[in-house]
Amino acid sequence: MATRIISALVGLPILLFFIYLGGGAFAFMVAVLAVVGLFEFARMVGGRQQFLFIPVLLGVGILLTGSYFKWENWASLGILCTFCIVFTVAVFRFPSFNVEDIAVNFLGLIYIGWTLAHLIAFDGLDNGRLLVLYLFVAIWSSDSGAYFVGRFLGRHKLCPRVSPKKTIEGSIGGILVTSVILSLLNAYFSMLSPVVTVVIAVVISIIGQIGDLIESLIKRYYGIKDSGKLIPGHGGILDRFDSIMLAAPVMYYCIVIAHYFGAY
Repeated sequence: MATRIISALVGLPILLFFIYLGGGAFAFMVAVLAVVGLFEFARMVGGRQQFLFIPVLLGVGILLTGSYFKWENWASLGILCTFCIVFTVAVFRFPSFNVEDIAVNFLGLIYIGWTLAHLIAFDGLDNGRLLVLYLFVAIWSSDSGAYFVGRFLGRHKLCPRVSPKKTIEGSIGGILVTSVILSLLNAYFSMLSPVVTVVIAVVISIIGQIGDLIESLIKRYYGIKDSGKLIPGHGGILDRFDSIMLAAPVMYYCIVIAHYFGAY
């Protein structure tokens, strides 16, 4: 626990600093996270499937770059490039390179590249940097609330075959804590309506917990305890940012929808 706290005390100010800077500096940070995360993912799946790191990295690079420059079809272009290369390899290397290999390459592209690209895409929205702060605060609140409530009040297992320590009580606690913390944050900045704030808090807490379980599922499937050892006490980049990766696109489109209906 002490190691986790020290790592958080060191990493949190750095992360907040890059969020504050925004623009190219924040995009660079996200790109570093994506590349390291892709290395971790390649290491995890490499024992069973053939992962084409360079083609997937190319696709991830296009996704991140396109998101930064606000290309209209950034997602389609990044996916198309990797699509063409991976399927070309599959055709000429069949049957040694099979459908499962194809699937895991696209999983890496979408799971890491497409999701994290939305962190950069926030810059195209009004108060984008502040929205990214809302996102991270929501995930931190959810993780902390779920951990402490689950530790002291947890009785019923949430998903024991994937993550034996998580409980239903902890999950509910995470949702409630997120709703309170995000409402207090929004009371200071007054950026969203109270109703939208609570809705986003609930949605992001639930999606963040699902994101955490997804990474646990992948690690359990491949027999890996941690995705890496880069962050003492936390594991790898995927271990630390698993909730953010799924929550980022969900919150992005929640804000887009809210804006469409005049609620933001």
